[in-house]
Amino acid sequence: MAENTCTGDCIKCSFQQQTYCAAQHGHAIMNNQRAIVERLDRLEQALTSLAGPRPLINPMEDKAQEDPGADNRGRKS
Repeated sequence: MAENTCTGDCIKCSFQQQTYCAAQHGHAIMNNQRAIVERLDRLEQALTSLAGPRPLINPMEDKAQEDPGADNRGRKS
């Protein structure tokens, strides 16, 4: 029996083969999605444990830079 290799050009394959490939791709994507969600959950847990009781970055916090920065000058009085 001859070995068929996928060329990626689905138009050349029969409807049955296209259906089979679509099912295989769908199954592989579901497995990948499960792995991605597990990885994101682990990252979230790691960041939560790093932040402690408060978030690392609070976008609502009103703290602007008061020093002139890299200008190497003192504060304006």
